[in-house]
Formats: sequence, C-alpha cells, structure tokens
Amino acid sequence: MARMLVMLREGPASERGWLGLRFALALSLGGHDVTVYLFADSSGWALPVDARAWLGGDPGGEIDGLIDDAGATVLVDGDSLRAVTGDSTDRRHHGIEVVDERDFVRRYGEMDQVVVV
Repeated sequence: MARMLVMLREGPASERGWLGLRFALALSLGGHDVTVYLFADSSGWALPVDARAWLGGDPGGEIDGLIDDAGATVLVDGDSLRAVTGDSTDRRHHGIEVVDERDFVRRYGEMDQVVVV
C-alpha cells in the first residue's frame, strides 16, 4: 500500500479538521502507511482538547486512535504549535512528534501521495 501524507490545516474548532482526521484514520485502517501533518490552525489538534460537554464526545480522541489503534505517525509543526501555546511541549499524546521545516521536507519527499485537507 501507499505511503500517504495527510496535511491538515483546520483545527478543532472546524468540522473540516475532524473530518480530515477521520479520513486519515480510514486510510490507515485500509492498509496505507499514514503520516498526518498538523500545521497552522490544525496544530491545535496536538493539544489536550476536551469538548465533551457540547459535542458528546472527545474530538481529540481521533488523534489517540490514529496513533494507538491505527499505527499512524502524527507530526506537528513546531512553529505553529509555539504560536498557539508559547511552548511546544504541551501535547495531548506522547506519540505526536514536533518537527521543524527541514524534517518535514525530508519526510514529505518519502511519501507516495499527499492529500491536503
């Protein structure tokens, strides 16, 4: 199966971001080797998110499922994360890797297909 890079730009405040995570999960469960890259507003997915009171669910649980259940790699742009938190160490899941531009470009070049959501 293909090595897929799913690039998300929409954060937890957007349904589009959530659908992008579900898309990545479906690709992974379908047998693809999936890497998710969070940048810009989507870097908010790397943070602890708790919206159960109004959504009836845990939107950040999609990240946990991608890493723990589907075996996907989740990367977050360090500059975007620092812009949101002021600190790149506060992440929802220990498996989320903070990357710089050089590391992202290297990984991008290793992919068979790229999808931007």
